[in-house]
Amino acid sequence: MKLEATSFFVIDAGNTRVKIAEFQNDEPISVQVFNYSEVDKLIDYLSTIKNECSLLAGVVKEEFLDRITQSWKPAVRLDASTPLPIILTEYQTTSTLGVDRMANAVAGYYFSNNSNALIIDVGTCLKFDFIDNSGIYQGGSIAPGVQLRFKSMNDYTANLPIIENYEQTSLIGNSTRNSLMSGVINGMTAEINGFIQQYTQQFPQLTIFLTGGDAILFENALKSSIFVDQNFTLKGLLLILKHNV
Repeated sequence: MKLEATSFFVIDAGNTRVKIAEFQNDEPISVQVFNYSEVDKLIDYLSTIKNECSLLAGVVKEEFLDRITQSWKPAVRLDASTPLPIILTEYQTTSTLGVDRMANAVAGYYFSNNSNALIIDVGTCLKFDFIDNSGIYQGGSIAPGVQLRFKSMNDYTANLPIIENYEQTSLIGNSTRNSLMSGVINGMTAEINGFIQQYTQQFPQLTIFLTGGDAILFENALKSSIFVDQNFTLKGLLLILKHNV
C-alpha cells in the first residue's frame, strides 16, 4: 500500500477497554475510549471513519476482533505473523505474545533512539518488557495489576471489600480500605522499584518508559528517571502500521 494518508487510525482492544486513536504528524489528535458494553456505539463510531491506513490490535477474544473486522476492514490486523521493525527471535512463544507488548517494545526501541529500553505498562496486568540496543526483544514479566489485586482479595476472602476508587495512600493504612490500598499500591511501587533496580544493574545504559491506565498512580513514587506517556502503546501501534503500509 502506498503511504499517502494524512490520518492514521489504530484500535487497541485491551483487557478492559477499547481505544481508537487518530494520528496526524505522528501525534494523537483524538483518542476515543469505549467499554465492552458499548460495542454498538463503537461500531457506529467506526462507520464514520475512513480507514485506508488503519491497524487493529487486541488481546481479547477473536470473536470481538472478527466483528470489528467484518464491519470496518483495517489495513493491518496485528498478530504474530505481522512484520515488525524489531526482532522477536529470542522470545520462545511469539504465538502467544500479546500485541500490546509487541507495540510497547517497538515504541521503546524507537523512542529510546535504539538504546536498551525497559517499558513498564501498568494496566490490567503489570508488564515489564525489555528490548536491547540491537532491536532484539528479550521478553520481560507479567503480574497482576492494581484492579486484579483488589479483586482477588475480595474474591478469595470472606470479608475484605472490593476497592474500585483508589489513590496513593500512606504506608500505614488506618482503615481497612486504606490498608488494602497501601498493600496494593505501595506494594506495587516497591515491586516496580525493585525490578527497575535489577534491570539498571544489569543494563546501565537503559531508557525507561511508564505507561498504562494506572501509570499516574506511580509516576511520582518511582525513584528512577522515567518517561511517562499514557499513549505509548498507541504510538507503538502507529509505528507498526507505518512499517507495514
